Amino acid sequence: MKEKKSRGISRSNILWNSGRSLKKQPSARKQTESECMNSDLERAGTCADADAEVLKRYHDDDDDDDDPLALWQQQQHDDSCKTYLMTKGNHGGDMNSLSSFKVHWATTRLIMVLILALSLGTCLSFIAVGVSRANDREDDDFHRDAQDFVQKIQASWAEYVHAASLVHARCRDGTLTRAEFRALYEYLVAGGLDFKAVQFDPHVPHSQRQELEDEARAYYAEHYPHVDYQGILGFEPGLAELSPRSEQPFYYPIHYMEPIVGNEAAIELDYYSSESRIQTVNAALTRGLPAVTSRLQLVKTSEAINRCTSEDVDAYGVVLMHPGVNLTAQPDVWPRDLASFVICVPQLLFKATEKQVKSLAAYIHDSSSADPAKMMHEPDFMGAVRVDVDNSGNVKHTYYDEVSLSSLDGKNMFHRQAIPVANRYWTITVVPVDETYRPHLVFVILGGTIIFVAGVCLALWVYANTVRMRKFNDMKVKAEAEKAQLILKNARQATRAERELNDFIAHEVRNPVAAAMAATSFVKAAIQKDAPLVDENARQQAREDMCVIDNALKFVNDLLRNMLDMHRAADKQLKVNKQLTDVLHDVLEPVHAMLHQRGDRVELLIECTPPNLYVMTDSLRLKQVILNLGRNSAKFVNEGFIRLCAEVVDGQVQLSVEDSGPGIPQKKREFLFAKFQESLDRLSQGTGIGLFLCKNLVELMGGEICLDDDYDSGVPNQPGTRFLVKLKVPPVEPPADEPAMMVFHDDVEQYTGDEMVVGDGGVDSSQEGMEKKWSESTDETCPTGSSELAAASPRSNGVHNMTSSIPKTLPKNLSVLLVDDDSMIRKMFSRAIETVAPTWTFRQAANGETALRITETEQFDLIFMDMYMASVEKQLLGTETVAEMRVRGVKSRICGLSANDKEIEFLNVGADAFAFKPFPCAHAALMAELLRVLYS
Repeated sequence: MKEKKSRGISRSNILWNSGRSLKKQPSARKQTESECMNSDLERAGTCADADAEVLKRYHDDDDDDDDPLALWQQQQHDDSCKTYLMTKGNHGGDMNSLSSFKVHWATTRLIMVLILALSLGTCLSFIAVGVSRANDREDDDFHRDAQDFVQKIQASWAEYVHAASLVHARCRDGTLTRAEFRALYEYLVAGGLDFKAVQFDPHVPHSQRQELEDEARAYYAEHYPHVDYQGILGFEPGLAELSPRSEQPFYYPIHYMEPIVGNEAAIELDYYSSESRIQTVNAALTRGLPAVTSRLQLVKTSEAINRCTSEDVDAYGVVLMHPGVNLTAQPDVWPRDLASFVICVPQLLFKATEKQVKSLAAYIHDSSSADPAKMMHEPDFMGAVRVDVDNSGNVKHTYYDEVSLSSLDGKNMFHRQAIPVANRYWTITVVPVDETYRPHLVFVILGGTIIFVAGVCLALWVYANTVRMRKFNDMKVKAEAEKAQLILKNARQATRAERELNDFIAHEVRNPVAAAMAATSFVKAAIQKDAPLVDENARQQAREDMCVIDNALKFVNDLLRNMLDMHRAADKQLKVNKQLTDVLHDVLEPVHAMLHQRGDRVELLIECTPPNLYVMTDSLRLKQVILNLGRNSAKFVNEGFIRLCAEVVDGQVQLSVEDSGPGIPQKKREFLFAKFQESLDRLSQGTGIGLFLCKNLVELMGGEICLDDDYDSGVPNQPGTRFLVKLKVPPVEPPADEPAMMVFHDDVEQYTGDEMVVGDGGVDSSQEGMEKKWSESTDETCPTGSSELAAASPRSNGVHNMTSSIPKTLPKNLSVLLVDDDSMIRKMFSRAIETVAPTWTFRQAANGETALRITETEQFDLIFMDMYMASVEKQLLGTETVAEMRVRGVKSRICGLSANDKEIEFLNVGADAFAFKPFPCAHAALMAELLRVLYS
């Protein structure tokens, strides 16, 4: 200490003398500026880069921090650089701007003229090209929509052909009844098929005519008495009306037909009685493919005007005849019978356009003819429709009278396409309606105008920018200098924080490790004697040495665990599971049970007003805070009391921990809740992060923690300490019947022994002259894990009556696979579990690849998987191994292991639980942890 103090005086003198000597030399500052301009600015270009060079030297050479003259020269160097650049930006930049202002203004005017001329030319070109492309786009849209419309007609026609094939398949064996044919018709209608009639036309020899007519006459007399059945009808030579068919070798009558109503005139009509129908029948039977008639005026009653549409326009129909298909089971009876559909062309057009999205008109002409000489004539008109679609998507159909195909050639825009329809070809002509496909030029003209206006605005912007750029450059130089200064400052702060953290860890770990090493050497020497531990004194010494080793290792484990918890709490990564909590039984009594191991000289008191105080909070985290505060008090209260209190203050629940210890010095209270605070006891055995973590946990629950400055214990010369935990929530009414079990939260697994003690040195309340040696620590002050809470109360670990959902004993026979790269850890882990589960069998693997190979041939009840497994070659991570096991179908319960917080990563890939390393070794703690892993 004396050497450090004298060295500090020497450093102060050097700094003072150096500064005083440099102040006497006016050329020193100029020399520094010259060095900045000639050295650092030549390498970096700006003061920010020069600071980067300085920062690099700051990191590379730590000894500069011990040289005050070097620090002062570095600060002078930084100030000189910034002063030089600021001066250059304010003076040199102004002179350059004034000298070139006139040149910039002339150039600006020339640029403005060029921009205006270019914008005008671009505007005109844009409009010309836009008009041309708009016309082409609308033409393309029309032809695309027309092709879609034609495809819809083809698709609709294909539905009729398919339906006719199905009807023929159903009727070809001759066993179909009329009731079944009626059901077939209803299925077709329900499927959305629109037609005038569906028919089956059997091949009837003359010898079977009488039998067929008798069956039909009886059916119609029974079901349709209004029908005047006359037998098989046809068109006889010399007669214009239908009449009974004369004797023929065979007939193709419409024997089955639905619907009957409206089609009475076509009952038993012989399709082989008129020339046009005979041609269609022969085409279907000869080719074995569907055939369609030319346009027909459908048979109608005398009262009907048009059977195909309600409008008084020219409308025609066709008859689709299907001979069926040749079946391998009946090769000698095909083709023979026909299935037919009577289809109105307007119905076909309506079906194709019922979901039309744009207005258009379509015309259908039959360009086929059996007479080659007729090819020179006008194709037969089949039908035409106009489809109007309003803005709401409603479709209106208007049917046209007969229009010749040649008259459509004069349209400005039309689409014409010939399609095969059975054995014929139809020509479909699609034309636009009104102005549906008129090019929209509003946006083209608007775009050209915008281009010109943008050019004008750009010219004005160039003018304004010339004036503004001068001011901007000045601001930019200043901002860059400030930015470089801020970057340098932040970098130095980050480096300083990193050093503080490393120094803190090294300092805190050094003492317990040294004590553990010393105690280990004592134990080693004792057991290596010829007659080790023969007397009681030697055994007592060994026990004390083992306690020192145990306390040291637990302290280091506490430190690492608490630092992890500290960062998780600071980053708001810890979960808060608020639930109904009995403050007395769930918090105060468990903590009291864990602290009640100090002997008779320290009295542990509990005060809860009212006794049945309930609150909605996270009992796990609250218990963690109170336990930490209680342990801090228990560490330095050798005589007197420790009181755990809970009460309602101003309508809100407040907990407190009071003691009769020596109190906390006034100068230490300002940084009481700071991270890495200086320990208060002389031996500096505290981690300095306990109260920082408590503060984060309480704030995470929405509360506040503070030290009561006005508290006095009432014990002479012992002012004591009182910490207040204000939950800032009102109490809740006690439940009428306390529930058997609350929700078991995943955060319970975080409540392991070392996390439960969130720091044992944050509130060290020793007085001057108090001395404690590391070897004096006993198991009473060592953290023992979640087993303490489990032993203290059945409501521990944040759940009520946890034993009702988790068994109290371990299963007797389990096969366990332990995957860890450290053989010693595997050995000690197996030994530890054998103390509580001696009948379990263990299998070990040093890496994930070996574990995968083992699980291919062996099955395990439980698998413990380490996260990181080092090797010369890259090995699978624990999470990668778990994911591969699940892919391969491994059903074992898997628990991830890591000293880092890898819970989310393990659970996301299929693990069932997660536990922090090291695993507890105490019997109760190990039992509780294994039960949690198996059943939580």
